[in-house]
Amino acid sequence: MNAKISFSSVDASSNPLDWMYRVEDAGFQGWEIVDEGLQKVEGEFKKRVREVHETTNLVLSLHAPLSDINIASVNERMWEESIRQTKESIENTYEFIDDICVVHPGFFSPLSVQMPDTAVQKAVAGLTTLCEFAADRGLRIAVENLTSANMLMGRYPDELIQLVRGVNMDNLGVCIDVAHANTTKKLDEFLGITAKAEDVKIIHMHASDNFGADDLHLPLGEGNLDWKKVLNGINNNGYEGIIVLELYALDGGIASLEFIKKVL
Repeated sequence: MNAKISFSSVDASSNPLDWMYRVEDAGFQGWEIVDEGLQKVEGEFKKRVREVHETTNLVLSLHAPLSDINIASVNERMWEESIRQTKESIENTYEFIDDICVVHPGFFSPLSVQMPDTAVQKAVAGLTTLCEFAADRGLRIAVENLTSANMLMGRYPDELIQLVRGVNMDNLGVCIDVAHANTTKKLDEFLGITAKAEDVKIIHMHASDNFGADDLHLPLGEGNLDWKKVLNGINNNGYEGIIVLELYALDGGIASLEFIKKVL
């Protein structure tokens, strides 16, 4: 497989110092930093990230803060704060990041669900602002499909296509999360999004397992995803970017690497 396999811990409350120095030796080619909680890149931890960047061959990518962040907010002050914190995250990390910053498209509030077109416009405006900021720092933005939860934006391919076309910038593409797509029953459509819209490129991928309902972040092979179909499909489509295994613990990542070898 031509894609690089990267690791990311979704447990922002666990100390990354317990596992970050083991990522490369475990067989991963990259590390995606979730820039919040104990992985927030500041102070002493920023020094440690710089050390990893300088002493390993890991390709580092960034997952911008996601907790309480909503770039589709119709509350102007909340929208501005969401953009500010995402910019701050990019500014604090871009010297380490090879290429990609993952951003969530946002969610609907009790107010914006009554005015969805306005929420989409705010998401487009937010992504445009972030793409301009990221371009000045040599990065691309990957907007991610989300789970089946009703209030989330980006659950279906047409929603991501609308956002990418609304922004219309060269450094914006999509991050396909196959586990999220499993909860919406739209995996095939997401993997084929470029066939539907040639101007919408898959530039990043996330992977974990679940049973088609909740986003459990299980190691690969512990849910009901058809990984032979998924991995062969990715390989056959010539994807050469990064596949980030988004899991709770590095041990689950190591088991997932072994699982991938068996499937392929």
